[in-house]
Amino acid sequence: MSSSIPDADKKLSYDCLKCVIQKFEVNFRFQLAKRLPKISPAEKAVPLYISDLSVSGIGFTLNNTEYRLGVIQQAREGPTLEAIKRRNGNGGWWTDIDRFGFEKDSLPELTPGDILIQDYRPEMELNDNLKRAEARLATEQKRLADLEREKMEMENAPENRGRKRRRRNQVREEQLERINAEIRPSKVRLANDEFAVLRFQCKRDDRPLPYDTFIQLTKKSPDGNVFIERFKYDKSLKEALKYLICEFLGNRQLVTKIKSLGFCTFLNDGLVISLPEGVKFDVQEFGTAGNLSEVLQRVESILEFPNRPFARLIADSLSLEDVQNPKVRETGILELTDNMSVDVMALYREITNKKVVIRSLMRGLFPDQYAMIVENLINTKGTLGTCYEFEGIRCEAKARDALKLIAERYENAVFVGERLVTIPLPNQLQLDVSYEPYLIASKFRVYNLKVEVVQNRSD
Repeated sequence: MSSSIPDADKKLSYDCLKCVIQKFEVNFRFQLAKRLPKISPAEKAVPLYISDLSVSGIGFTLNNTEYRLGVIQQAREGPTLEAIKRRNGNGGWWTDIDRFGFEKDSLPELTPGDILIQDYRPEMELNDNLKRAEARLATEQKRLADLEREKMEMENAPENRGRKRRRRNQVREEQLERINAEIRPSKVRLANDEFAVLRFQCKRDDRPLPYDTFIQLTKKSPDGNVFIERFKYDKSLKEALKYLICEFLGNRQLVTKIKSLGFCTFLNDGLVISLPEGVKFDVQEFGTAGNLSEVLQRVESILEFPNRPFARLIADSLSLEDVQNPKVRETGILELTDNMSVDVMALYREITNKKVVIRSLMRGLFPDQYAMIVENLINTKGTLGTCYEFEGIRCEAKARDALKLIAERYENAVFVGERLVTIPLPNQLQLDVSYEPYLIASKFRVYNLKVEVVQNRSD
């Protein structure tokens, strides 16, 4: 009788190994190939499917696993400044630093495979010097000393007695709470000012900051596990990031398929995305910072199907010129952030996409603006499936007032419950205007308002 127990010493064939690798979760797959270099050729030959890849200037998030680079500083002797401790605790500096500890905020030189997403804005830099830093430090030292003295006097004051002692003690506790609330940020500012003075002193004396520097890679998994690895600071953050991305995505035999690809940065920060030279991605959804039309043109070189419309296009800024871009007009779902730098209503009048999502409405639109959008949809764009969603409205009153105003403007409008207004349209269609509460991080309540053309349900 032949044994059914597999032979532990028998090696997998190359084709079997590829089949096994393809079943692994992407991040585990990369980790395994790094630890077992012999399987790397097979890993590179297997199709790669990524659900979500979001790249910034300091790292990337791959299927909810975050990889972030930063510059860490360690004191050669004596205690570490509080400002540096805090920065190290957050993963380090997000930019390269010089030998005095100052950030190098200029954009690096482009290398093959790099894509410029957003220019650096030097006008946003603070005009600072040693004299100003010393003045801030002296002011903050005095402020903190006054706060701590006030706190000590209040804590050492005799206990209130008499009929009104409960109320007086309550007032005292409230005052102590206020003082403590002011002391905490004062200590943070003081630590930052101490560090600023030290940097300017080192620069004045032409001596390096008394700290050793390292590049730190912080990997954070969706389950909260954190892995930290440190390296010599002998290359720039951009070079280190490009090396890491090339390890993952470079030298692949087949085109990498990515459901959602995003490039993100802060408002005034420059951004260069460093990719392997000649890499191609099959991308369904795309999101970006920077000038949308310019970025769309620059990323064509990395797209396997540059002429295929995106299923979803996400932009953190959109101009009237961008709306005319064929790639923007042809996208399935256009997703925007609240952009107050353009004429909002003119922007919405120009948008021709059937499905639009407007996110992060910090202030939201006014009720009459929602009513004007409804009017525009009814008059010009009201075809079946047209849908506008406004997400993140902070105040329920604005959403409620918008529905009320819309209902007042149309005689045939009908309230269905408190959060839905329906307006009959020709061709057996109707316009639904509704809003629903939504919890952010399980505790912050915001409201999402939807305007949608649907089949008439009156029958």
